[in-house]
Formats: sequence, structure tokens, C-alpha cells
Amino acid sequence: MALFLTVLLIAAIVLIAVSAIMKSKGNGRNGYSGGTGRGSAGRTNVFAPWPNAELPSALGVPFGHPARSAAERLESALGLDFESRVKDRVLKEYPRIKDKEWDWTWFELKRYFLMCGIMRSVPMYSRQVDAVWHEMLMFTREYEQFCSRFCGEMIHHAPHAPGASPHPGERALFDWVYGELFGQAPASGRIWGAFYRTRMPEQKLEELAEWSEDKLREQWFNVKAATRYADLHASASYLIDRAKSQLSAARNGESPDRREAGSASGYGYDPALGATGLLSGLLIYHSISHPTDFAKQMDQEQNEDERKANGSGDSTYACSGSSDDGRDHPDGGSGGDSSCGSSGGDGGGSSCGSSCGGGGCGSS
Repeated sequence: MALFLTVLLIAAIVLIAVSAIMKSKGNGRNGYSGGTGRGSAGRTNVFAPWPNAELPSALGVPFGHPARSAAERLESALGLDFESRVKDRVLKEYPRIKDKEWDWTWFELKRYFLMCGIMRSVPMYSRQVDAVWHEMLMFTREYEQFCSRFCGEMIHHAPHAPGASPHPGERALFDWVYGELFGQAPASGRIWGAFYRTRMPEQKLEELAEWSEDKLREQWFNVKAATRYADLHASASYLIDRAKSQLSAARNGESPDRREAGSASGYGYDPALGATGLLSGLLIYHSISHPTDFAKQMDQEQNEDERKANGSGDSTYACSGSSDDGRDHPDGGSGGDSSCGSSGGDGGGSSCGSSCGGGGCGSS
């Protein structure tokens, strides 16, 4: 009898182990969080609960910020009906997605679209977000209407050529722009991968220092969308002013004061009060003053809540875009197989890739 019970117990253990292995393989095939063949990225801690916090209004762009009205227009252009139809389609392919996971993923996709409306090139660092975007594109008419109402032109999605690699500075610029536009959100690092792991490359810093505002606008920003909407134009001007002032201070050895995020004269917005850009100046400062241990310095600058939200100092977050010592990753990302670029400086929509660390959205 004892032998029979022992054999039964062993069989039960084997059965549980096999079941766990099969479930793990199933998760590994999912580009979102449970099964498509693109692999999981941007969200690696699959067992942690999603935040219960309420989603910020206007994508977390504060009142008075130059991009606030653009964020409000974007949300209005999408609408609940379109979201519901996209969600139904996504759930057919990813049935294990919970409501909170969907809410935060959709939220971050909208943040990505706002960045696309302002910037000429925006990398895609989340396969989870990208998977939702793929399903959204199936509603061709509704998607075209959304793009037209938000920024006046299509935001195109296309994979990069096989074997191409993103520029090393793309993740750093992504982090900088994201931090300047949006207030802190608890799921950001979980979806996009760890923030503030990659220093701003010297080339980007030189462009920022030497180029005029007009040239920066032409090379870095979505010019066509800015000609259609004054708030997108003002957002680009604001970002240029912020970046140049932060660089000038950093080169003078001035470490940013967390209580004073920086000057925003002429825009009627105080970044310190709006809680945006608190880490952006530090990103530029430590890129210059501590290039070899950039990530460590940025970790130390953040409090516990910020590190948790940004995924900083946490090796469980994928797509960090750099090695842990803060030096640029040789391919500018975590090994993604797609990237995005743009031709010409006149904007004209965006083209984006579909892989962690490599895809992106940029004006063409």
C-alpha cells in the first residue's frame, strides 16, 4: 500500500511538472502575454498583478503643458466604440488578457501615438503594444479616420528590412521625450522595458548643441503634423527649448534640481508643478558627467516608486536598450529585428517596425 501511494505521488508530481512546462512554452509563443509567435517582450513579469490605479486623464499630460490639447484630441478621436471593437478582436487571439492589462496596454499605445504626432521617429519597444496596433490596423476606415482627426495624416506601420539595427541613441531619446510629455504611470516600465538605462549618445548631444531650432525641427520632429496643428508645433518648440537648456546646464556642470525641473518661460507651464521632465535633465546631465556608469547614477536619482514604475534597476524588465553599465548597446536596443526611419524632413505620417528594441514610428 505504501509503495502504491509513493508511485501515485510521483505520478502526480510528474503530471504537474509537465503541465507547467507546456504552459510556459505556450506563454513563450505569445507576442502579447500568452501566445502568438513573436515572443514576449516589454512585459516579462507575467505573474505580478497589473496596477489598480486609475488611468490618468489626457494620457497623463498635465494641464498647461503644450501637448495637453493634442492628447485630449487624440483620445477624442479614438473613442470608446473603436477601442471596444479592437479589444474584442485582440481577445479572440489573446483570451487570457485581463481588463487591467488591456487598459494599461491601450493607454500606452495612445501615448505612443502622441509621440508619433510630435516626433519624426519613435521606436517601438513593446511587442505587447505592437500586437494591439496590428489588430487595430485591421479596421482600416476607422484607423484612417482616427489618424486624420488626431494629426491630419496616416500613422503608417511597416516592418524594417531584415537584419537592420536601430541607432544606439533611439532608446535614450525615447526615454527623454516620454519623460518630458507624460507624468509617471505605474505600468510604463513593465510595458516598454526599463527606462533610463541608455545614455544619450555624443552624436545626439552634438546635434542638439550645434543645430538651429529649424534644423532640429526638420530632422527630429514631425513637420507636416506640426503645420496642421498648432499644439503639435508648440510641443516641438517646447521640447527643443527644454533639451537645449538642459544640455547647456549639463555642460556647465550644473546638476538639475529635482524641485525645479527647468525653465519653461513662454509656454505658461511649470514642469516642476506638472511633474514632467523630472528625470530628463538628469538623463542629459549624467550622459555627460557619468557616461560609464550612467544607469547606476540614474537608479540612484530615483525614489522607490519611480524605480518601480520605470523598471529601473530591475533585471526582470526586457528591452532596456543598453547594458547595465550604462554604455550604449551595440545595436541600440535589445536585439530587435526591425527598426524605423524616415525620409525627408517634412513629416508625412509614420512608419513603424514590430519588434522589441527595433521597431518604431517615424515620419516619412
